[in-house]
Amino acid sequence: MEMMRVFVFNMKKYRKKRRLSQMKLAEMLDTSTSYIGEIEINSRVPSMDMVERIALALNVEPFRLFVDDASRGSGEPPRADDYLECLTTIERQDLTKRLLSRVSSEIEQVLLPESRE
Repeated sequence: MEMMRVFVFNMKKYRKKRRLSQMKLAEMLDTSTSYIGEIEINSRVPSMDMVERIALALNVEPFRLFVDDASRGSGEPPRADDYLECLTTIERQDLTKRLLSRVSSEIEQVLLPESRE
């Protein structure tokens, strides 16, 4: 998992764990809700100063935002929801298209009558 995706995933995880909305986190950081949203969809990259401020607001050490627990062998496989949560909108759309294509072709194979010789 690339570093920014790990950061985004962990930022969301810790934000939700603390039961903070994007709006509340933005208020704590003296920034806009849209900026937090852009970070969380991986379209903006925060400065190191902002990373430190985010970590402080989320009550975690800054390095924790960059630790990929799934690849460290935490003992549990990552849940599908965790994986989907860290995908960007474009990656989700691409995954959806690929899954629909795969399912459609499988359904066609089941529904098409067998060729008779």
